Amino acid sequence: MTPADAPVAIRFARDEGWHDRTRFFELLFRIETCTALVGEVDGDVVVSGLAVVNGPVGWLGGLMVERTRRRRGYGLAMMRELMRRLEEAGCETLSLEATDEGRPMYEALGFRLLTTYHQLEAGQLDPAPPTPADRRLRPMKAADLPAVLALDSAATAEDRHVPLRILYEANGGWILERPDERLAGFLLPAERAYGAVVAPRFEDGLFLLELHRSLIPPDGAVRAGIPDDHAAAWRELLERGWRQTWQAPRMILGPAPAWHPEWIWGQINSAMG
Repeated sequence: MTPADAPVAIRFARDEGWHDRTRFFELLFRIETCTALVGEVDGDVVVSGLAVVNGPVGWLGGLMVERTRRRRGYGLAMMRELMRRLEEAGCETLSLEATDEGRPMYEALGFRLLTTYHQLEAGQLDPAPPTPADRRLRPMKAADLPAVLALDSAATAEDRHVPLRILYEANGGWILERPDERLAGFLLPAERAYGAVVAPRFEDGLFLLELHRSLIPPDGAVRAGIPDDHAAAWRELLERGWRQTWQAPRMILGPAPAWHPEWIWGQINSAMG
């Protein structure tokens, strides 16, 4: 896929009722660990998809077939090519978030259910929430990135240093520290008001999500992507007035990652974990 192909992939998504993905593709082309492909028939793009190498875990996403060309094997061919490239890159586990329509194909390829992601949304919060007791909040600095990446890797069992670095360079971030200045959690705002949010302690994660709400415009919205294994978090958010907008099964092929889903409060997006 080249930038010239992106409008076609954006149209495929719009035809499915998805949000405008223009800025998503702008981000995608900056991430060198991402491979985006299109498939053509007689010079026309009929299928798109992408694969992201996060160290031992590879993510697949953005698989869309032009509406009038479905059930001809184009989606399956794209999936197999993306899977091949991730496996060649050394990914031991392949991961994706499935739609109802795509799930039978993924199951036929050997993917199995790992968890379900709950996507929730809330509007601006004013004033900002109080920082938890015995914690200090400050803007993220470049020197913080090694500690941020180490905590992120412990939470996800993935190496997401490329997309996280790009998010930091684009939007900055926030660090939550313990009294001894060790990292307690971080917030990296991401595309379309998602945020990469990791915090091992429950109250720290809630604070970082509510902090994100206080940083957006009055007419904006923040989204959280939380694994089903972290049920206490998404239930708490619902009680606080967040609304669930979508839920999607995370399916994997290969060994289950040794992750900590209860530390995860936000995703980069559904195609990158």
